[in-house]
Amino acid sequence: MIDKNDLLINTNGYVLSLLQKILDANIEVIGVENIPKENPKMFVANHFTRTEAMLVPYTLYNLTNKKVGVIADDSLFKTFFGNFLENLGALKKSAKNRNEHIIGDLITSCKDWMIFPEGMMVKAKDISKIDKNFCVKIDGTCQRVYTGAAVFALTSQIFRQKYFDKTLEDYEDFSKKYFINKCSDINGHETMIVPINISYSRLRNGKNFLVDMASKLFDEIGENFKEELEIESNIILNSKITIRILEPISTKKLLENFYEKNLSNEKIINNLRYEVTLNFMNKIYESLSINFDHIFVLILFLYPKKEIEIEYFKRLIYIIIFKIKEKNIFCDEDINKDLIYLISYEKYKNFNEILQIAINDNILTTDEINCHKYKINKENLLNSFNHHTIRLKNILRVILNEVLIQEEIVNIVKNLVSNNEELNTKILLEILKYEEDIEFENSYKKFENHKEIKDIEIGKHKYFENKNSNSCVIAIHGFSSAPKEMEKLAIFLNKNGFNVQTPRLDGHGTVCEDLKNKIWQDWYKSVSRSIIIASLQYKKVFIIGFSTGGLLALLSTKKQYKEFVSLICINAALHLNDMRMKTLLPAITFWNDVVKYFSEEKYTKEYVDNFPENPQINYHKHYIDSIEQLSLLMSKTKKILPKIKKPILIIQSKDDPVVNPSSAHEIFERISSRYKTLKIIDSKKHVIVTEDNEELFYLILNFIKSE
Repeated sequence: MIDKNDLLINTNGYVLSLLQKILDANIEVIGVENIPKENPKMFVANHFTRTEAMLVPYTLYNLTNKKVGVIADDSLFKTFFGNFLENLGALKKSAKNRNEHIIGDLITSCKDWMIFPEGMMVKAKDISKIDKNFCVKIDGTCQRVYTGAAVFALTSQIFRQKYFDKTLEDYEDFSKKYFINKCSDINGHETMIVPINISYSRLRNGKNFLVDMASKLFDEIGENFKEELEIESNIILNSKITIRILEPISTKKLLENFYEKNLSNEKIINNLRYEVTLNFMNKIYESLSINFDHIFVLILFLYPKKEIEIEYFKRLIYIIIFKIKEKNIFCDEDINKDLIYLISYEKYKNFNEILQIAINDNILTTDEINCHKYKINKENLLNSFNHHTIRLKNILRVILNEVLIQEEIVNIVKNLVSNNEELNTKILLEILKYEEDIEFENSYKKFENHKEIKDIEIGKHKYFENKNSNSCVIAIHGFSSAPKEMEKLAIFLNKNGFNVQTPRLDGHGTVCEDLKNKIWQDWYKSVSRSIIIASLQYKKVFIIGFSTGGLLALLSTKKQYKEFVSLICINAALHLNDMRMKTLLPAITFWNDVVKYFSEEKYTKEYVDNFPENPQINYHKHYIDSIEQLSLLMSKTKKILPKIKKPILIIQSKDDPVVNPSSAHEIFERISSRYKTLKIIDSKKHVIVTEDNEELFYLILNFIKSE
């Protein structure tokens, strides 16, 4: 067997690091269980980049410990990658007896093979189906997908079957022709065809250090080489490559109906080659990993109007991603990572990146009157340029071509963009409320047999509606607590003319263990979802945060949305009185690091006991990891205080046993709000929101009504 070092050892030293970069690209492999262990394998895949000829066989080799040959363009063997390709088992297109070597390898299982049936790099990803076959469009001409992979796989199985049926004539000549004795005898397991889809997320063009290096080393670089270098180096450096291995196809089953017909090998192959190729190419194209960029560009293509409002555009993306995930369509695993930020008035990197590409390529232009609207130039979106320039000049068209063949997704997008905005807003609202419900239900179900599980009414988020009001208050509970903590205040405000939401922070309201592995961003996402639910329905939104909820309320002010009016912080946990946080916790953290170093994890201290004022609501212990997340949230909130400009009411218990009153004074001093009020409540309790405290409740009510 060969290993990684063997593959690299014959490669020229000055490109070793570049080759290593290619082999260490960000690759996700899905469906490893679909690779037959004992069978000879013909892998078939779609083809977009030159590096696939190295990267995919190398990845398969790492999975199977078996060489995977590939047919590569002769020009690649003239470069410094030639030795690597030869060690991997590749053959030149012009190699003598190339086809016989491939069939022989499949008969003996000496080596597996991978073929790109499209025959060349499909740079535009422009594929269509013609006469029960797939066609690759290259600069206006249509080239059928090649059937060679099917021919090789079927031929190897026909010969295998004849060998074991003892009907193979002149074995000596046969074995010489197909190099049967070069590594082993004929393998008894059937040849399997294994389709593979290769997908890329974050396809980007633009210069990088490799392009800059090439321009410095060479006075002139051919345009075609320059294009491939720029695109493929950006893929290696910045993209994620998903290799999806699909269920194998049995050649034995394909041939079963032909053995009794006494047909020649040639007639059997001709009867099957197109059908088999259509079958596995259909599987390959259908198995595209849908990513964020696909949805973005498909909306632009199918949107029926000439202009699109930016927030509505984002909401459409969110709805569509939910719908395709609901149908279990293959998606990039990161497609909905932090997706709530897309629609909850935050900067969202994936959207901003591809938006900038659309603007740079003049596919989207800002509306001169309304800067929140973009004009869609579909003519520019559909500009195909030519085979060697499209990836540089119009990468969005490439992404569009790739997803257009996915009929189910096209229909989902087509139906949703044809809806009016009011209907889609209603759909989005239903989705967000469903996600809120299912998050709690999943947590509760996970721990439903736990002896310390809270009553379901304590942990469940609630809506207190007032049909006569166009205003909504979001009331956020504290650390290791639950929505029940804010219920008395919510009911009071609701009776006095307001809609009120009491969201559940992720990990809260069930059992202590639910909070153990959550990070502060999970809590913030819960607040973000609640904010978008409120802003979709009401003209005015107020945020009230208690304790840790106060930190999250402060942090949420970075969201820029017109419905947001003001906020109220109650005993916001910027600084804590609990000495355990200052002395014991650092010591425990140090201790845990020590025992982990000695691989004695059983001695780690996972939590500290908690003695809450409301034990029926709060958790009775704090996990160390959770407290560390609270500490991170405190630090994050402190940094953004000077950026806060919204009207604010800061309330603090005079003798708060948990939060140091200095917190309220620091918030008051450091924020930039023009309208700010600090009110000290004469109380020795931290949790002052669970009492029937009319003074506190009316203080809050009067502040809200004054805005």
